[in-house]
Amino acid sequence: MKKITVADITLREGVNTPESSLSFKEKIEVAKNLDKLNVDVIEFAKIIDEKADSLMLRSLAPVIKNSIMACPAGLTKEEIDKAWSAISSAKKPRLVVSIPVSSVQMEDIAHVKPAKIV
Repeated sequence: MKKITVADITLREGVNTPESSLSFKEKIEVAKNLDKLNVDVIEFAKIIDEKADSLMLRSLAPVIKNSIMACPAGLTKEEIDKAWSAISSAKKPRLVVSIPVSSVQMEDIAHVKPAKIV
């Protein structure tokens, strides 16, 4: 039998659109309910507003028991440290680091030459 992993992207994609702006309390409730449903991975949005987004993730870290908390991190050490500090106290933390693989994207997105991206 193969294992199916369910990753919910509601809090990653849906909360940053103007059509569906959730309040702080609503985001917390959505994450708690996803954890109760035993969703394997709850993906959160990238930390934009450091104070509010980090506070939400730090508030959820001790509450989320069943699911993996996945937080996207940027490409710089500062962005990765900021994301890790927000979710490090979670039972199952996960950083999501998306690194461009084509040389064109490396230079356009990361502003780094291909030899230096590694």
